Amino acid sequence: MSGGLEPGYKSWEQVEGYFDGDGNVGLEIRKRVLHLRIRFVDTWKPQIESIKAFLNNRKIATGRIGQDNKVAQSPVYRLEVAEVASVLRTAKKLFQLCVKKREGLRITIDYLEWRITGNEAVAAFNEEVVIGRRRSVARDANIPYTREEGIRLSKLENAEKARAAYAVHVPPVEAELIRSDHTDKGLGSFRLAKKYGYSEKVIRRILACRPT
Repeated sequence: MSGGLEPGYKSWEQVEGYFDGDGNVGLEIRKRVLHLRIRFVDTWKPQIESIKAFLNNRKIATGRIGQDNKVAQSPVYRLEVAEVASVLRTAKKLFQLCVKKREGLRITIDYLEWRITGNEAVAAFNEEVVIGRRRSVARDANIPYTREEGIRLSKLENAEKARAAYAVHVPPVEAELIRSDHTDKGLGSFRLAKKYGYSEKVIRRILACRPT
């Protein structure tokens, strides 16, 4: 740990007390699912490092400690739990003890365990904003699916796009030009797609299929 007094988080009760004051549930609205994170922030890095060590020692995955420098003389350090299984485990532990942030954790657990839809979760988070328990803005969403349904629909869409990509015929001469531009000029799939007028999936299929 960096300099200063060792905060020494030893129990979930201590972490819960910190989270109820300076933690939050982060919400990202994607196409068919919500991405939820458990966040801890503080201006004293050793405190965040201690929370990270506590969580990691309990097999909870965390990201690296980030830093915001919006106020130069007082940087803010940020730690996130983003991996779904770790978010769920952490939310369940904190839910038993939290007061102010308890409802946000309940919403998180219900969504990750497929009991409510994305729209229902966002509406519940918005209500937390309205009554003042959550510092954020009201959000709009069009996700009338549970997380399980959203993932299933996304997989079906990706499979259909993959089938469509393989159905597109690319003349052998043009395919060789694409591979040459990739190898000799270092063009990636995005730039090659724009240059030759194919989707990136088609380009990636061409690059993966080297002639024998």
